[in-house]
Formats: sequence, C-alpha cells, structure tokens
Amino acid sequence: MLAGSLMPAAFGAPAPSKNGTYQATAYAVTGITASGEWTHRHVVAADPAVLPIGSRIKIKHARRYSGEYVVADTGAKIVGRRLDIYMPSTGECMKFGSRRVKVRVIQLGDGTQATTKQADQTVKHDVDKDIAKGAVGNAATEVDWQQKGAKTRKAVESGTTPPPNGSATTPPPQN
Repeated sequence: MLAGSLMPAAFGAPAPSKNGTYQATAYAVTGITASGEWTHRHVVAADPAVLPIGSRIKIKHARRYSGEYVVADTGAKIVGRRLDIYMPSTGECMKFGSRRVKVRVIQLGDGTQATTKQADQTVKHDVDKDIAKGAVGNAATEVDWQQKGAKTRKAVESGTTPPPNGSATTPPPQN
C-alpha cells in the first residue's frame, strides 16, 4: 500500500457506531419493499450502507412511534443517518413530519430477504409480548397499544385473562 493512501476501515480506525441520532421522516407508499416484504407498521427504510436490510433497531424520541423496527426498505433520498418510517396513511406521515430520533441497533442485518423475514417475525413477536404485558415504548409503540391493546385491556378488565406478572392494564406514559 502506498504511503498516504487511505486504509480500509478493517485495517485502520474502527467503523463509526451505527447507534445514535438519525433524522426520521415517514412514508405511506404501500407495496413491496426493497427486501421483498410488504410494507406494514414497524418497517423502516434506511441507507443500506449504514443500516443493512434485515437490521432490527429500536427507535426512541419518535413520540407515539417509538419502538422496535426492522430495516426492510431503502430509498433514493434515504442517505446516511436518515430513516423513513412506514405509516399506513399520509395524514399520519404529515403529523409525524421530520424529527431527530435516537437509534439503537439490536441486530445488524446482512441484506438478505431471509434475514429480513426473520427480523420482521422477531419484531412482531416482541410487539405482541409487550402488548400482552401492557408495555409501551419498548418494542410496542403507543399506536400498537391503541390498535391491539384494547383487546388485551378488555380481556384483563373482564377477568377472562389475569394481567401477566401483575402488570398494569393501561400503558405507561411515553417519553
């Protein structure tokens, strides 16, 4: 290697952490993502050079959308530390706007459809576990609680299902 030439990250300084602050927006285009999965809640588009397809991440400071997501899509305008969160309506996207969020990588994907499918199933399982516990802001978002948690709360209040581990029947406040 010539003196003064750039060394790849594998040989030089460690690669920058993928955790940290990202700029998040939202999109409502329904269809098949770059990974081959259909769009649905808990799917984000990211720059595959930063967060490869199939990565599982936790997003904080996204208000009612804070929770666990799978990177299943990309986009021409999603470059660097940017995310585009899928929401099923344009109205939701407009209300979300653009904001800075914190991201913690749970598991880095390898860019394959198989990894994305497994990560997506894991996210859905984690969300269902949180709903059953009455938790919000971990994997499940406030939106999940509003959509799925009402059934859980009704069952708990009617006495047909005891609260798991003595958990509350209403979601804790979201930060």
